[in-house]
Amino acid sequence: MTVWISYLDQILLYAALALSLNLLLGYAGQVSVAHAAFGAIGGYTMAYTTQAHGWNFLLGTALGMVIAFVIGTIVALPALKLTVEYLILLTLGVSSVILGLVVAIPSLGGTYGLINLPAVDLFGWHLRSPTDWLIPSGVAMVLVYAVCHRIGESPAGRVLKGIREDPVATGALGKNVFAYKVAVFGLTSALAAFAGALIAGWLRLATPGVFGFSFSLTVFAIVIFGGMANLTGTVVGAAIVVLLEPILERVIDLEPAKAGYVELIVYGLALAVLMRLRPQGALPEGFSVWGLLRGRRQSTGRIEMVADWVPTTVQRVVEHDPAHEEPTLEEEQRREHAWHDAPVVLQTKGVSKRFGGIIAADELDIELRRGTITALVGPNGAGKTTVFNLLTGAVAPDAGSILLHGEELVGLQPHQIARRGMVRSFQDVRLFNRLSCLQNVMLAVQGQPGEHAGKLFLSPRAVDRAEQETRERALAWLRFVGMGEFAAVPAGALSYGQTKLVSLARVLATEADVLLLDEPASGIDTKWVDTMLDLIEQVRDQGRTVCVVEHNLHVVGRLADHTYFMELGRITAQGTIAELTSSPRLAEVYFGT
Repeated sequence: MTVWISYLDQILLYAALALSLNLLLGYAGQVSVAHAAFGAIGGYTMAYTTQAHGWNFLLGTALGMVIAFVIGTIVALPALKLTVEYLILLTLGVSSVILGLVVAIPSLGGTYGLINLPAVDLFGWHLRSPTDWLIPSGVAMVLVYAVCHRIGESPAGRVLKGIREDPVATGALGKNVFAYKVAVFGLTSALAAFAGALIAGWLRLATPGVFGFSFSLTVFAIVIFGGMANLTGTVVGAAIVVLLEPILERVIDLEPAKAGYVELIVYGLALAVLMRLRPQGALPEGFSVWGLLRGRRQSTGRIEMVADWVPTTVQRVVEHDPAHEEPTLEEEQRREHAWHDAPVVLQTKGVSKRFGGIIAADELDIELRRGTITALVGPNGAGKTTVFNLLTGAVAPDAGSILLHGEELVGLQPHQIARRGMVRSFQDVRLFNRLSCLQNVMLAVQGQPGEHAGKLFLSPRAVDRAEQETRERALAWLRFVGMGEFAAVPAGALSYGQTKLVSLARVLATEADVLLLDEPASGIDTKWVDTMLDLIEQVRDQGRTVCVVEHNLHVVGRLADHTYFMELGRITAQGTIAELTSSPRLAEVYFGT
Protein backbone atom coordinates (compact mmCIF):
# COMPACT_ATOMS: atom_id res chain seq x y z
CA MET A 1 0.00 0.00 0.00
CA THR A 2 2.87 2.37 0.83
CA VAL A 3 4.24 1.92 -2.69
CA TRP A 4 0.98 3.04 -4.29
CA ILE A 5 0.78 6.02 -1.94
CA SER A 6 4.27 6.95 -3.15
CA TYR A 7 3.04 6.82 -6.73
CA LEU A 8 0.11 9.02 -5.74
CA ASP A 9 2.58 11.52 -4.25
CA GLN A 10 4.46 11.44 -7.53
CA ILE A 11 1.29 12.07 -9.55
CA LEU A 12 0.43 15.10 -7.44
CA LEU A 13 3.94 16.59 -7.58
CA TYR A 14 4.39 15.95 -11.31
CA ALA A 15 0.95 17.43 -11.93
CA ALA A 16 1.95 20.58 -10.03
CA LEU A 17 4.95 21.04 -12.32
CA ALA A 18 3.00 20.21 -15.48
CA LEU A 19 0.17 22.60 -14.57
CA SER A 20 2.53 25.55 -14.76
CA LEU A 21 3.81 24.32 -18.13
CA ASN A 22 0.23 24.06 -19.38
CA LEU A 23 -0.38 27.68 -18.46
CA LEU A 24 2.66 28.66 -20.52
CA LEU A 25 2.20 26.22 -23.40
CA GLY A 26 -1.54 25.58 -23.57
CA TYR A 27 -2.87 29.02 -22.74
CA ALA A 28 -0.12 31.38 -23.92
CA GLY A 29 1.27 29.20 -26.73
CA GLN A 30 4.88 29.65 -25.56
CA VAL A 31 6.89 26.47 -26.10
CA SER A 32 9.58 25.80 -23.50
CA VAL A 33 11.63 22.68 -22.89
CA ALA A 34 13.43 24.38 -19.99
CA HIS A 35 10.60 23.87 -17.53
CA ALA A 36 12.31 21.00 -15.72
CA ALA A 37 15.43 23.16 -15.49
CA PHE A 38 13.46 25.84 -13.66
CA GLY A 39 12.24 23.04 -11.41
CA ALA A 40 15.93 22.25 -10.83
CA ILE A 41 16.53 25.86 -9.72
CA GLY A 42 13.88 25.45 -7.05
CA GLY A 43 15.07 21.99 -6.06
CA TYR A 44 18.75 22.86 -5.84
CA THR A 45 18.14 26.17 -4.06
CA MET A 46 15.98 24.48 -1.44
CA ALA A 47 18.44 21.59 -1.07
CA TYR A 48 21.52 23.82 -0.73
CA THR A 49 19.99 26.28 1.72
CA THR A 50 18.50 23.59 3.97
CA GLN A 51 21.48 21.23 3.88
CA ALA A 52 24.38 23.70 3.99
CA HIS A 53 22.85 26.56 5.95
CA GLY A 54 20.00 24.99 7.88
CA TRP A 55 17.30 27.14 6.36
CA ASN A 56 13.63 26.38 6.73
CA PHE A 57 12.18 24.40 3.80
CA LEU A 58 9.65 27.11 2.93
CA LEU A 59 12.26 29.87 3.01
CA GLY A 60 14.58 27.94 0.70
CA THR A 61 11.66 27.21 -1.63
CA ALA A 62 10.68 30.88 -1.73
CA LEU A 63 14.25 31.88 -2.63
CA GLY A 64 14.28 29.32 -5.42
CA MET A 65 11.04 30.73 -6.79
CA VAL A 66 12.45 34.26 -6.81
CA ILE A 67 15.62 33.15 -8.61
CA ALA A 68 13.60 31.18 -11.16
CA PHE A 69 11.27 34.14 -11.73
CA VAL A 70 14.19 36.46 -12.43
CA ILE A 71 15.93 34.00 -14.76
CA GLY A 72 12.67 33.15 -16.50
CA THR A 73 11.94 36.82 -17.09
CA ILE A 74 15.41 37.36 -18.53
CA VAL A 75 15.03 34.33 -20.81
CA ALA A 76 11.66 35.61 -22.01
CA LEU A 77 13.11 38.85 -23.39
CA PRO A 78 14.96 37.34 -26.40
CA ALA A 79 12.38 34.56 -26.70
CA LEU A 80 9.62 37.01 -27.63
CA LYS A 81 11.02 37.62 -31.09
CA LEU A 82 11.64 33.98 -31.98
CA THR A 83 9.54 31.53 -33.96
CA VAL A 84 8.48 28.28 -32.31
CA GLU A 85 11.41 26.35 -33.78
CA TYR A 86 14.02 28.76 -32.46
CA LEU A 87 12.20 29.14 -29.15
CA ILE A 88 12.55 25.40 -28.62
CA LEU A 89 16.28 25.64 -29.34
CA LEU A 90 16.67 28.64 -27.03
CA THR A 91 14.92 27.00 -24.08
CA LEU A 92 16.81 23.78 -24.75
CA GLY A 93 20.03 25.77 -24.55
CA VAL A 94 18.90 27.47 -21.35
CA SER A 95 18.10 24.08 -19.85
CA SER A 96 21.56 22.79 -20.76
CA VAL A 97 23.22 25.89 -19.27
CA ILE A 98 21.31 25.64 -16.00
CA LEU A 99 22.04 21.94 -15.56
CA GLY A 100 25.65 22.47 -16.62
CA LEU A 101 26.09 25.18 -14.01
CA VAL A 102 24.77 23.08 -11.15
CA VAL A 103 27.13 20.26 -12.18
CA ALA A 104 30.09 22.64 -12.39
CA ILE A 105 29.59 24.14 -8.92
CA PRO A 106 31.25 21.88 -6.31
CA SER A 107 29.09 23.14 -3.45
CA LEU A 108 26.04 21.82 -5.34
CA GLY A 109 27.42 18.31 -5.43
CA GLY A 110 28.85 18.23 -8.94
CA THR A 111 27.81 15.24 -11.05
CA TYR A 112 26.17 13.49 -8.11
CA GLY A 113 24.17 16.49 -6.94
CA LEU A 114 22.92 16.99 -3.41
CA ILE A 115 21.85 13.75 -1.70
CA ASN A 116 20.74 12.66 1.75
CA LEU A 117 18.87 15.90 2.32
CA PRO A 118 17.36 16.44 5.76
CA ALA A 119 13.74 15.41 6.05
CA VAL A 120 11.34 18.27 5.47
CA ASP A 121 9.70 19.80 8.51
CA LEU A 122 6.55 21.86 8.01
CA PHE A 123 5.33 23.63 11.12
CA GLY A 124 6.51 20.74 13.30
CA TRP A 125 5.19 18.12 10.89
CA HIS A 126 8.01 15.73 9.94
CA LEU A 127 7.65 14.43 6.39
CA ARG A 128 9.52 11.14 6.28
CA SER A 129 7.22 8.60 4.63
CA PRO A 130 5.06 8.63 1.50
CA THR A 131 1.99 8.83 3.74
CA ASP A 132 3.41 11.95 5.41
CA TRP A 133 3.86 13.58 2.01
CA LEU A 134 0.35 12.82 0.73
CA ILE A 135 -1.40 15.85 2.21
CA PRO A 136 1.39 18.39 1.46
CA SER A 137 1.63 17.08 -2.11
CA GLY A 138 -2.12 17.38 -2.55
CA VAL A 139 -2.19 20.88 -1.08
CA ALA A 140 0.68 21.96 -3.33
CA MET A 141 -1.03 20.59 -6.44
CA VAL A 142 -4.34 22.25 -5.52
CA LEU A 143 -2.55 25.53 -4.86
CA VAL A 144 -0.81 25.51 -8.25
CA TYR A 145 -4.06 24.42 -9.91
CA ALA A 146 -5.93 27.30 -8.27
CA VAL A 147 -3.36 29.88 -9.37
CA CYS A 148 -3.22 28.59 -12.94
CA HIS A 149 -7.01 28.29 -13.16
CA ARG A 150 -7.54 31.78 -11.78
CA ILE A 151 -5.23 33.18 -14.44
CA GLY A 152 -6.10 30.88 -17.32
CA GLU A 153 -9.89 31.15 -17.01
CA SER A 154 -9.95 34.90 -16.43
CA PRO A 155 -9.77 37.97 -18.67
CA ALA A 156 -5.98 37.67 -18.39
CA GLY A 157 -6.19 34.09 -19.62
CA ARG A 158 -8.37 35.23 -22.49
CA VAL A 159 -5.60 37.62 -23.52
CA LEU A 160 -3.08 34.78 -23.28
CA LYS A 161 -5.24 32.70 -25.59
CA GLY A 162 -5.45 35.63 -27.98
CA ILE A 163 -1.65 35.86 -27.98
CA ARG A 164 -1.48 32.13 -28.64
CA GLU A 165 -3.83 32.46 -31.62
CA ASP A 166 -2.60 35.74 -33.13
CA PRO A 167 -0.33 38.17 -31.26
CA VAL A 168 -0.67 40.85 -33.96
CA ALA A 169 -4.46 40.93 -33.72
CA THR A 170 -4.25 40.86 -29.91
CA GLY A 171 -1.93 43.86 -29.87
CA ALA A 172 -4.24 45.70 -32.28
CA LEU A 173 -7.00 45.40 -29.66
CA GLY A 174 -4.96 47.29 -27.08
CA LYS A 175 -3.29 44.40 -25.25
CA ASN A 176 0.39 44.66 -24.33
CA VAL A 177 1.63 41.40 -25.84
CA PHE A 178 5.20 41.98 -24.70
CA ALA A 179 4.25 42.44 -21.04
CA TYR A 180 1.96 39.41 -21.01
CA LYS A 181 4.58 37.12 -22.54
CA VAL A 182 7.27 38.22 -20.10
CA ALA A 183 4.93 37.97 -17.11
CA VAL A 184 3.62 34.49 -17.92
CA PHE A 185 7.12 33.16 -18.59
CA GLY A 186 8.39 34.52 -15.27
CA LEU A 187 5.36 33.35 -13.31
CA THR A 188 5.39 29.82 -14.68
CA SER A 189 9.13 29.60 -14.05
CA ALA A 190 8.51 30.45 -10.39
CA LEU A 191 5.72 27.87 -10.16
CA ALA A 192 8.03 25.28 -11.72
CA ALA A 193 10.65 26.08 -9.06
CA PHE A 194 7.99 25.61 -6.37
CA ALA A 195 7.15 22.15 -7.70
CA GLY A 196 10.85 21.35 -8.15
CA ALA A 197 11.57 22.15 -4.50
CA LEU A 198 8.78 19.83 -3.41
CA ILE A 199 10.04 17.04 -5.66
CA ALA A 200 13.56 17.44 -4.26
CA GLY A 201 12.20 17.42 -0.70
CA TRP A 202 10.09 14.34 -1.41
CA LEU A 203 13.04 12.45 -2.93
CA ARG A 204 15.49 13.97 -0.41
CA LEU A 205 17.92 14.67 -3.23
CA ALA A 206 18.55 17.14 -6.05
CA THR A 207 20.60 15.69 -8.89
CA PRO A 208 21.04 16.38 -12.62
CA GLY A 209 19.34 13.07 -13.35
CA VAL A 210 16.17 14.05 -11.50
CA PHE A 211 15.72 17.28 -13.49
CA GLY A 212 17.34 16.20 -16.77
CA PHE A 213 16.07 16.31 -20.34
CA SER A 214 14.14 13.07 -19.97
CA PHE A 215 12.17 14.66 -17.14
CA SER A 216 11.38 17.63 -19.41
CA LEU A 217 9.97 15.20 -21.96
CA THR A 218 7.92 13.52 -19.24
CA VAL A 219 6.37 16.84 -18.22
CA PHE A 220 5.63 17.61 -21.89
CA ALA A 221 4.00 14.21 -22.29
CA ILE A 222 1.78 14.88 -19.29
CA VAL A 223 0.49 18.13 -20.84
CA ILE A 224 -0.02 16.60 -24.28
CA PHE A 225 -1.75 13.45 -23.01
CA GLY A 226 -4.01 15.40 -20.68
CA GLY A 227 -4.92 18.18 -23.09
CA MET A 228 -3.44 21.63 -23.60
CA ALA A 229 -5.28 24.54 -21.96
CA ASN A 230 -7.20 22.08 -19.78
CA LEU A 231 -5.86 21.95 -16.24
CA THR A 232 -7.98 18.99 -15.16
CA GLY A 233 -6.59 17.14 -18.16
CA THR A 234 -3.08 17.81 -16.86
CA VAL A 235 -3.88 15.98 -13.62
CA VAL A 236 -5.30 13.11 -15.68
CA GLY A 237 -2.20 13.15 -17.88
CA ALA A 238 0.06 12.95 -14.80
CA ALA A 239 -1.83 9.89 -13.61
CA ILE A 240 -1.53 8.24 -17.04
CA VAL A 241 2.20 8.88 -17.35
CA VAL A 242 3.17 8.02 -13.76
CA LEU A 243 1.03 4.89 -13.45
CA LEU A 244 2.32 3.30 -16.65
CA GLU A 245 5.48 2.08 -14.95
CA PRO A 246 3.85 0.37 -11.93
CA ILE A 247 1.16 -1.16 -14.15
CA LEU A 248 3.85 -2.76 -16.33
CA GLU A 249 6.00 -3.89 -13.40
CA ARG A 250 3.48 -4.74 -10.69
CA VAL A 251 0.28 -5.59 -12.53
CA ILE A 252 1.60 -7.15 -15.75
CA ASP A 253 4.69 -8.35 -13.82
CA LEU A 254 7.40 -7.38 -16.33
CA GLU A 255 11.02 -7.20 -15.31
CA PRO A 256 12.12 -3.59 -14.62
CA ALA A 257 14.54 -3.52 -17.58
CA LYS A 258 11.96 -4.91 -19.97
CA ALA A 259 9.27 -2.65 -18.51
CA GLY A 260 11.43 0.37 -19.33
CA TYR A 261 11.61 -0.56 -23.02
CA VAL A 262 7.89 -1.36 -23.15
CA GLU A 263 7.18 1.99 -21.51
CA LEU A 264 9.06 3.82 -24.28
CA ILE A 265 7.19 1.86 -26.95
CA VAL A 266 3.84 2.63 -25.33
CA TYR A 267 4.73 6.32 -25.08
CA GLY A 268 5.66 6.48 -28.74
CA LEU A 269 2.61 4.60 -29.97
CA ALA A 270 0.29 6.55 -27.68
CA LEU A 271 1.65 9.89 -28.90
CA ALA A 272 1.33 8.82 -32.54
CA VAL A 273 -2.25 7.63 -32.07
CA LEU A 274 -3.14 10.67 -30.00
CA MET A 275 -1.83 13.14 -32.58
CA ARG A 276 -3.74 11.28 -35.29
CA LEU A 277 -7.07 10.59 -33.61
CA ARG A 278 -7.32 13.07 -30.75
CA PRO A 279 -4.70 15.85 -30.97
CA GLN A 280 -6.55 17.87 -28.32
CA GLY A 281 -5.62 15.29 -25.66
CA ALA A 282 -7.74 13.34 -23.19
CA LEU A 283 -9.66 16.46 -22.11
CA PRO A 284 -9.80 19.17 -24.79
CA GLU A 285 -9.71 22.88 -24.14
CA GLY A 286 -12.93 24.14 -22.58
CA PHE A 287 -14.10 20.69 -21.46
CA SER A 288 -15.34 20.26 -17.91
CA VAL A 289 -17.59 17.73 -16.21
CA TRP A 290 -19.91 20.50 -15.01
CA GLY A 291 -20.04 21.98 -18.50
CA LEU A 292 -20.82 18.56 -19.95
CA LEU A 293 -23.71 18.02 -17.55
CA ARG A 294 -25.04 21.50 -18.21
CA GLY A 295 -24.73 20.97 -21.95
CA ARG A 296 -26.76 17.79 -21.74
CA ARG A 297 -29.54 19.58 -19.93
CA GLN A 298 -29.54 22.29 -22.61
CA SER A 299 -29.05 20.04 -25.61
CA THR A 300 -32.38 21.09 -27.10
CA GLY A 301 -31.08 24.63 -27.47
CA ARG A 302 -27.99 23.65 -29.46
CA ILE A 303 -27.19 25.95 -32.37
CA GLU A 304 -27.55 24.44 -35.80
CA MET A 305 -25.12 25.68 -38.46
CA VAL A 306 -27.31 26.01 -41.54
CA ALA A 307 -26.04 27.17 -44.90
CA ASP A 308 -28.97 29.50 -45.63
CA TRP A 309 -28.83 31.32 -42.29
CA VAL A 310 -29.44 35.04 -42.66
CA PRO A 311 -28.47 37.48 -39.91
CA THR A 312 -31.26 39.35 -38.18
CA THR A 313 -29.71 42.62 -39.27
CA VAL A 314 -30.29 41.76 -42.94
CA GLN A 315 -33.92 40.97 -42.18
CA ARG A 316 -34.34 44.32 -40.48
CA VAL A 317 -32.66 46.20 -43.30
CA VAL A 318 -34.66 44.53 -46.04
CA GLU A 319 -37.90 45.15 -44.17
CA HIS A 320 -37.41 48.83 -43.43
CA ASP A 321 -35.04 50.07 -46.13
CA PRO A 322 -35.28 47.85 -49.18
CA ALA A 323 -33.80 50.18 -51.79
CA HIS A 324 -30.13 50.68 -50.93
CA GLU A 325 -29.79 52.62 -54.16
CA GLU A 326 -26.68 54.42 -55.33
CA PRO A 327 -26.50 57.96 -53.87
CA THR A 328 -27.41 60.81 -56.19
CA LEU A 329 -24.92 63.49 -57.15
CA GLU A 330 -26.68 65.94 -54.84
CA GLU A 331 -26.46 63.46 -51.97
CA GLU A 332 -22.73 62.93 -52.55
CA GLN A 333 -22.12 66.66 -52.61
CA ARG A 334 -24.11 67.13 -49.40
CA ARG A 335 -22.06 64.44 -47.68
CA GLU A 336 -18.84 65.99 -48.98
CA HIS A 337 -19.79 69.36 -47.52
CA ALA A 338 -20.67 67.69 -44.21
CA TRP A 339 -17.26 66.03 -44.21
CA HIS A 340 -15.49 69.38 -44.65
CA ASP A 341 -17.55 70.94 -41.87
CA ALA A 342 -16.83 68.15 -39.34
CA PRO A 343 -13.93 68.56 -36.87
CA VAL A 344 -10.68 66.76 -37.67
CA VAL A 345 -10.02 63.76 -35.44
CA LEU A 346 -6.93 62.28 -37.10
CA GLN A 347 -4.43 64.05 -39.31
CA THR A 348 -1.26 62.87 -41.03
CA LYS A 349 1.39 65.29 -42.28
CA GLY A 350 4.09 64.21 -44.71
CA VAL A 351 4.04 60.53 -43.68
CA SER A 352 6.54 58.54 -45.73
CA LYS A 353 7.77 54.96 -45.73
CA ARG A 354 10.17 53.03 -47.94
CA PHE A 355 10.91 49.32 -48.02
CA GLY A 356 14.26 49.24 -49.78
CA GLY A 357 13.64 50.74 -53.19
CA ILE A 358 9.84 50.47 -52.90
CA ILE A 359 7.95 53.61 -51.93
CA ALA A 360 5.01 52.45 -49.83
CA ALA A 361 3.97 55.91 -48.62
CA ASP A 362 5.12 59.23 -50.05
CA GLU A 363 4.33 62.47 -48.21
CA LEU A 364 0.82 61.40 -47.22
CA ASP A 365 -1.54 64.08 -45.94
CA ILE A 366 -4.82 62.53 -44.80
CA GLU A 367 -7.63 63.79 -42.59
CA LEU A 368 -10.31 61.76 -40.85
CA ARG A 369 -13.24 63.76 -39.50
CA ARG A 370 -15.68 63.06 -36.68
CA GLY A 371 -18.93 61.29 -37.53
CA THR A 372 -17.94 60.69 -41.16
CA ILE A 373 -16.74 57.86 -43.37
CA THR A 374 -13.56 58.39 -45.35
CA ALA A 375 -12.57 55.92 -48.07
CA LEU A 376 -9.13 55.03 -49.36
CA VAL A 377 -9.19 53.57 -52.85
CA GLY A 378 -6.66 52.74 -55.53
CA PRO A 379 -5.23 49.86 -57.54
CA ASN A 380 -3.49 46.87 -55.96
CA GLY A 381 -0.08 47.82 -54.64
CA ALA A 382 -1.01 51.46 -54.12
CA GLY A 383 -0.15 51.23 -50.41
CA LYS A 384 -3.61 51.38 -48.84
CA THR A 385 -3.09 48.65 -46.24
CA THR A 386 0.35 50.10 -45.51
CA VAL A 387 -1.40 53.31 -44.52
CA PHE A 388 -3.36 51.39 -41.88
CA ASN A 389 -0.13 49.77 -40.67
CA LEU A 390 1.46 53.19 -40.36
CA LEU A 391 -1.50 54.73 -38.56
CA THR A 392 -1.73 51.92 -36.00
CA GLY A 393 1.99 51.60 -35.25
CA ALA A 394 2.47 48.19 -36.85
CA VAL A 395 5.00 49.87 -39.16
CA ALA A 396 7.03 52.91 -38.12
CA PRO A 397 7.12 55.77 -40.68
CA ASP A 398 10.44 57.08 -41.92
CA ALA A 399 9.17 60.65 -41.69
CA GLY A 400 6.04 62.63 -40.94
CA SER A 401 3.55 63.13 -38.17
CA ILE A 402 0.34 61.33 -37.17
CA LEU A 403 -1.94 63.24 -34.80
CA LEU A 404 -4.96 61.76 -33.04
CA HIS A 405 -6.95 64.42 -31.18
CA GLY A 406 -3.80 66.53 -31.46
CA GLU A 407 -1.59 63.86 -29.80
CA GLU A 408 1.42 62.51 -31.67
CA LEU A 409 1.23 58.78 -32.37
CA VAL A 410 4.56 58.22 -34.11
CA GLY A 411 6.78 56.10 -31.86
CA LEU A 412 3.92 54.44 -30.01
CA GLN A 413 3.27 50.69 -30.06
CA PRO A 414 0.06 49.26 -31.59
CA HIS A 415 -1.50 48.51 -28.19
CA GLN A 416 -0.80 52.06 -27.04
CA ILE A 417 -2.47 53.53 -30.12
CA ALA A 418 -5.48 51.25 -29.68
CA ARG A 419 -5.86 52.42 -26.09
CA ARG A 420 -5.83 56.02 -27.29
CA GLY A 421 -8.89 55.36 -29.41
CA MET A 422 -7.93 54.05 -32.86
CA VAL A 423 -8.32 50.38 -33.82
CA ARG A 424 -8.35 48.46 -37.04
CA SER A 425 -9.79 45.36 -38.65
CA PHE A 426 -7.87 43.13 -41.05
CA GLN A 427 -8.55 42.15 -44.63
CA ASP A 428 -7.94 38.50 -43.68
CA VAL A 429 -10.20 38.88 -40.59
CA ARG A 430 -7.76 37.32 -38.07
CA LEU A 431 -10.31 36.05 -35.57
CA PHE A 432 -9.15 33.79 -32.75
CA ASN A 433 -10.46 30.54 -34.18
CA ARG A 434 -10.34 28.41 -31.02
CA LEU A 435 -12.20 31.02 -29.01
CA SER A 436 -15.95 31.40 -29.22
CA CYS A 437 -17.50 34.38 -30.97
CA LEU A 438 -18.39 35.84 -27.58
CA GLN A 439 -14.83 35.40 -26.27
CA ASN A 440 -13.47 37.08 -29.41
CA VAL A 441 -15.57 40.15 -28.73
CA MET A 442 -15.02 40.12 -24.96
CA LEU A 443 -11.29 40.24 -25.52
CA ALA A 444 -11.72 43.60 -27.28
CA VAL A 445 -13.46 45.33 -24.35
CA GLN A 446 -11.12 47.84 -22.77
CA GLY A 447 -10.30 48.45 -19.11
CA GLN A 448 -11.04 44.98 -17.74
CA PRO A 449 -9.69 44.71 -14.16
CA GLY A 450 -9.28 40.95 -14.55
CA GLU A 451 -6.49 41.52 -17.06
CA HIS A 452 -4.23 42.68 -14.23
CA ALA A 453 -2.74 40.08 -11.87
CA GLY A 454 -3.01 42.24 -8.76
CA LYS A 455 -6.72 42.93 -9.13
CA LEU A 456 -7.32 39.35 -10.27
CA PHE A 457 -6.18 37.96 -6.92
CA LEU A 458 -6.80 40.88 -4.54
CA SER A 459 -10.23 42.03 -5.79
CA PRO A 460 -11.96 38.85 -6.99
CA ARG A 461 -15.51 40.13 -6.48
CA ALA A 462 -14.86 43.32 -8.45
CA VAL A 463 -13.27 41.25 -11.20
CA ASP A 464 -16.23 38.88 -11.34
CA ARG A 465 -18.70 41.78 -11.54
CA ALA A 466 -16.68 43.40 -14.30
CA GLU A 467 -16.52 40.09 -16.17
CA GLN A 468 -20.31 39.84 -16.16
CA GLU A 469 -20.56 43.40 -17.47
CA THR A 470 -18.00 42.62 -20.15
CA ARG A 471 -19.98 39.57 -21.20
CA GLU A 472 -23.17 41.62 -21.50
CA ARG A 473 -21.47 44.37 -23.51
CA ALA A 474 -19.86 41.86 -25.86
CA LEU A 475 -23.13 40.02 -26.36
CA ALA A 476 -24.82 43.33 -27.14
CA TRP A 477 -22.30 44.01 -29.91
CA LEU A 478 -22.77 40.50 -31.30
CA ARG A 479 -26.50 41.10 -31.40
CA PHE A 480 -25.89 44.45 -33.06
CA VAL A 481 -24.24 42.70 -36.01
CA GLY A 482 -26.86 39.93 -36.03
CA MET A 483 -24.61 37.20 -34.59
CA GLY A 484 -26.00 36.94 -31.06
CA GLU A 485 -27.23 33.39 -31.53
CA PHE A 486 -23.68 32.28 -32.44
CA ALA A 487 -22.12 33.53 -29.20
CA ALA A 488 -20.99 30.07 -28.06
CA VAL A 489 -19.80 28.88 -31.48
CA PRO A 490 -16.00 28.74 -32.07
CA ALA A 491 -14.95 31.39 -34.55
CA GLY A 492 -13.21 28.75 -36.66
CA ALA A 493 -16.60 27.11 -37.40
CA LEU A 494 -18.09 30.21 -39.06
CA SER A 495 -18.51 30.97 -42.73
CA TYR A 496 -16.42 33.78 -44.20
CA GLY A 497 -19.31 36.24 -44.17
CA GLN A 498 -20.03 35.46 -40.54
CA THR A 499 -16.39 36.00 -39.59
CA LYS A 500 -16.58 39.46 -41.15
CA LEU A 501 -19.54 40.32 -38.95
CA VAL A 502 -17.84 39.01 -35.78
CA SER A 503 -14.69 40.93 -36.74
CA LEU A 504 -16.75 44.12 -36.96
CA ALA A 505 -18.36 43.38 -33.58
CA ARG A 506 -14.90 42.89 -32.10
CA VAL A 507 -13.70 46.23 -33.39
CA LEU A 508 -16.85 47.99 -32.20
CA ALA A 509 -16.47 46.48 -28.72
CA THR A 510 -13.29 48.50 -28.21
CA GLU A 511 -15.51 51.61 -28.32
CA ALA A 512 -12.68 53.42 -30.07
CA ASP A 513 -13.33 56.83 -31.62
CA VAL A 514 -11.61 55.94 -34.90
CA LEU A 515 -12.23 52.66 -36.75
CA LEU A 516 -10.02 51.57 -39.64
CA LEU A 517 -11.82 48.89 -41.67
CA ASP A 518 -9.70 47.02 -44.19
CA GLU A 519 -11.96 45.82 -47.03
CA PRO A 520 -14.92 44.97 -44.78
CA ALA A 521 -17.12 43.83 -47.71
CA SER A 522 -14.54 42.09 -49.87
CA GLY A 523 -14.76 38.39 -50.64
CA ILE A 524 -18.18 37.86 -49.07
CA ASP A 525 -21.45 36.76 -50.57
CA THR A 526 -23.79 39.49 -51.81
CA LYS A 527 -26.32 38.63 -49.10
CA TRP A 528 -23.81 39.87 -46.50
CA VAL A 529 -22.84 43.12 -48.22
CA ASP A 530 -25.97 45.10 -47.34
CA THR A 531 -25.61 43.93 -43.75
CA MET A 532 -22.05 45.19 -43.52
CA LEU A 533 -22.79 48.52 -45.17
CA ASP A 534 -25.85 49.14 -43.01
CA LEU A 535 -23.83 48.44 -39.87
CA ILE A 536 -21.01 50.77 -40.88
CA GLU A 537 -23.51 53.54 -41.58
CA GLN A 538 -25.03 53.00 -38.14
CA VAL A 539 -21.57 53.32 -36.61
CA ARG A 540 -21.11 56.65 -38.39
CA ASP A 541 -24.49 57.80 -37.10
CA GLN A 542 -23.25 57.03 -33.58
CA GLY A 543 -20.65 59.77 -34.07
CA ARG A 544 -17.62 57.55 -34.63
CA THR A 545 -14.99 58.24 -37.26
CA VAL A 546 -14.55 55.54 -39.90
CA CYS A 547 -11.97 54.99 -42.60
CA VAL A 548 -12.42 52.12 -45.06
CA VAL A 549 -10.06 50.59 -47.57
CA GLU A 550 -12.18 49.06 -50.30
CA HIS A 551 -11.88 47.93 -53.93
CA ASN A 552 -15.60 47.75 -54.61
CA LEU A 553 -16.61 51.19 -55.89
CA HIS A 554 -20.29 50.41 -55.26
CA VAL A 555 -19.40 50.02 -51.58
CA VAL A 556 -17.38 53.23 -51.61
CA GLY A 557 -20.17 55.15 -53.33
CA ARG A 558 -22.66 53.89 -50.78
CA LEU A 559 -20.54 54.68 -47.72
CA ALA A 560 -17.95 57.35 -48.32
CA ASP A 561 -18.44 60.98 -47.40
CA HIS A 562 -14.98 61.74 -48.76
CA THR A 563 -12.58 59.61 -50.82
CA TYR A 564 -8.80 59.62 -51.27
CA PHE A 565 -7.29 58.03 -54.39
CA MET A 566 -3.83 56.44 -54.00
CA GLU A 567 -1.23 55.57 -56.64
CA LEU A 568 2.19 54.13 -55.82
CA GLY A 569 2.12 55.37 -52.26
CA ARG A 570 0.79 58.86 -53.06
CA ILE A 571 -2.53 60.60 -52.70
CA THR A 572 -3.14 61.82 -56.27
CA ALA A 573 -6.79 62.88 -56.00
CA GLN A 574 -9.59 63.35 -53.50
CA GLY A 575 -13.26 64.26 -53.44
CA THR A 576 -16.53 62.44 -54.04
CA ILE A 577 -16.48 59.03 -55.66
CA ALA A 578 -18.41 60.50 -58.62
CA GLU A 579 -15.69 63.09 -59.17
CA LEU A 580 -12.95 60.48 -59.01
CA THR A 581 -14.60 57.96 -61.31
CA SER A 582 -15.41 60.65 -63.87
CA SER A 583 -11.70 61.30 -64.38
CA PRO A 584 -10.47 59.33 -67.46
CA ARG A 585 -6.92 59.14 -66.08
CA LEU A 586 -7.98 57.73 -62.70
CA ALA A 587 -10.32 55.27 -64.40
CA GLU A 588 -7.42 54.09 -66.53
CA VAL A 589 -5.18 53.67 -63.48
CA TYR A 590 -7.84 51.84 -61.52
CA PHE A 591 -9.44 49.69 -64.20
CA GLY A 592 -6.56 49.51 -66.68
CA THR A 593 -8.74 50.90 -69.51
